[in-house]
Amino acid sequence: MRLLFTAACGFAAAALAAHYALPLEFLPWCAMILLALALPALLLKGDARTRALILLISAAIGSAYYYGYTRLAVEPADALAGKELSFTARVLETPERDEGFAMTYVRLAEEGYPSVRTAVYDYNGYMGGLRAGDLVRMTARLSSATERYGAETDIYSSRGILLRANLTAPTGEPERDALSFFSFPANLASAVGDKAEELFPEDTAAFMRALLTGDSSGLDDDYELEHALDESGIRHVVAVSGMHLSYLYAFIAAIAGRRRASKLGIPAAILFTFMAGATPSIVRACVMLLLVMAAPLARREADGLTSLGAALLLLLIINPLSIASAGLQLSFAAMAGIITVTPAVYGFIDSRWKKPEGRRGRIRSFVIATLAGTAGSTVFTAPIVALTFGYVSLVAPLTNLLTLWAVSACFILGLSAVIVGFIFEPLGAAAAHVCAWGARYIGFCAETMASLPFAAVYTADSLVSWWLCFCYGVFALAYALRGRGGKLRPLAPAISCAIALAAVAVGASSAGSRERSITFLDVGQGACTVALDAGHSVVIDCGGAGTLENAGDTACEFLLSRGRREIDAVVLTHLHSDHADGVTRLLARLDVGELYIAEAAMDSDGELPEILAAAERHGTEVRYVGSGDVSAEYGGISLTLFAPAEAGDENERGIAVLASAGGVDTLIMGDLGMAAERELVEEGKIPDVDILAVGHHGSKYSTSFELTGAAAPETAVISVGYNTYGHPTDEALARLNLAGAEIYRTDIDGSITVRTDIDG
Repeated sequence: MRLLFTAACGFAAAALAAHYALPLEFLPWCAMILLALALPALLLKGDARTRALILLISAAIGSAYYYGYTRLAVEPADALAGKELSFTARVLETPERDEGFAMTYVRLAEEGYPSVRTAVYDYNGYMGGLRAGDLVRMTARLSSATERYGAETDIYSSRGILLRANLTAPTGEPERDALSFFSFPANLASAVGDKAEELFPEDTAAFMRALLTGDSSGLDDDYELEHALDESGIRHVVAVSGMHLSYLYAFIAAIAGRRRASKLGIPAAILFTFMAGATPSIVRACVMLLLVMAAPLARREADGLTSLGAALLLLLIINPLSIASAGLQLSFAAMAGIITVTPAVYGFIDSRWKKPEGRRGRIRSFVIATLAGTAGSTVFTAPIVALTFGYVSLVAPLTNLLTLWAVSACFILGLSAVIVGFIFEPLGAAAAHVCAWGARYIGFCAETMASLPFAAVYTADSLVSWWLCFCYGVFALAYALRGRGGKLRPLAPAISCAIALAAVAVGASSAGSRERSITFLDVGQGACTVALDAGHSVVIDCGGAGTLENAGDTACEFLLSRGRREIDAVVLTHLHSDHADGVTRLLARLDVGELYIAEAAMDSDGELPEILAAAERHGTEVRYVGSGDVSAEYGGISLTLFAPAEAGDENERGIAVLASAGGVDTLIMGDLGMAAERELVEEGKIPDVDILAVGHHGSKYSTSFELTGAAAPETAVISVGYNTYGHPTDEALARLNLAGAEIYRTDIDGSITVRTDIDG
């Protein structure tokens, strides 16, 4: 009857409700209500009574447990927030380092402080050469991990991290214990990853490190590949999971034989789990594998759902807040689909595809298994991916079919190369260079599939969300009407979903290609404006801060959801990161014709070299705006770029832009201050406009009376997000109100679109 799975469902449902819906103070009452409901459940008979009792009691325990964990673990950690303290901590992972930045995870080991996991950040070179297992003295300013950018977040707490710390002084001399039980796996993973980066060619090193250890931080520097893995639907190959454990078992079996592999598999799986950081996906896989291996010892048959429930209970007992982890949700949803849906899909395809003999038969079995596995893992994860990441990959089944065999080969050969590399590096390097061709093949397939039209659909288009609801509704109806035989007939609902998808794609592409609008995207404390006119697109600035999503991704998803893969021009008013740090991603994902930059632009944030390199790599022509104004037209979009001032700071030397689309004039001021505004007014360059994109996010040093008087805007849009500057200021808002402008703010209103005209 799968009692353990039933209990896990009740416990998880309570944690889910506690995290997303119920006030904390209500949880004890909720637990008592659930226990009270168990009394009438006793009136039920047989299995129904047992299931109801287990569900209600486990849900009551889950509610009480979530409440207790919050009171006893989260709140004591929150009490330290806002304080600068010195404390002793145990380093849990080898620090991740970048230019001018380092971070690691520690556990507080100071008497009188809660023993909680803490994310430690260093921007001043204070961290030193720490390693996992070190006991070290730190001085840092602490902040709650349940809040970021002024809003509640569960990104940290769902991973068991309850505090964030910014180092304010150099760390002390560490007490080193690199071979302890808890630090050895982390140091081994770091050593394997470092050796992989030494052995493999530069273009594949980050991918192979991620494949072998789950450390995908290096992919941040290879955005094209990272994006391709996402949109092609194979990002899971670098998120260590059960698939990697199966590869590891195959590797052990190849070396030691199948008999010894069954004995070595358990300790190897446990070690690999801790090497990969004990993430929800790998813990789930490890627990399920151990239960499958242990089932014969208890004279019981292994049951997939029971094992899945045991893994879920274990993770939620360790940290009930992990119910909000996207990794946990995706891993368990995928496995639930594989257990319940994949066999039916496999049987359906197998019964309709005649089985040939020999090699073709094996290929047929591989194709069916891959398609059935992809279908099963997708059926419950698609809504989670759509809600969490804002897209659904449509090419995932084909990409998995093309690449999974190569992923298996790369893992086994790559691990062999690393092991040999520790013994005799030249031989390991030779094996790594052979393996690198497999990694390049995977990258090529991912990038090719991701470049296809409608490789993924984005929920930025509301039709996509409705299409997903339609798909699940159609299959639910087909299941309800399946008849006496009890078998679902999937062909009709699948065809209906495909037709609906085609309608959504054609509709979105048609409407997007005809759209005339100007949109001020919500990119946090930054700026990104998109002007559309029929088949033409112009982006003015693309940067942000105080938000988790890069402005380039936000702009790309907005444009791709409208079927647009090309941008005529990108204009950067200046090079501060809050106006320019998304440009490289924009250039990587979409075809950009021209890029306008001020000729004498100052670059205090160091954005320009990367932007110019990306422009050259992707064939974008760079145009410089010097001493004279520049005019350009792209279809119905007219641009006037006002030449930057020759003196002043980086803001004053920015470009102001007058954009006209569909009869609507929009003045975009970048971060220009009052002196530059007055100069433009005195030169007679500022006309009456319909929309004013308020300068410098509503700073009191911008939006002068002279500017508002000359422009006389009907509408003012302030692109602003979480900040510590007080933007938008009362002074700027007062001047806009006196000008009679209707004010919109992206921090309150989200992305703001003004429709200038739509044909038809």
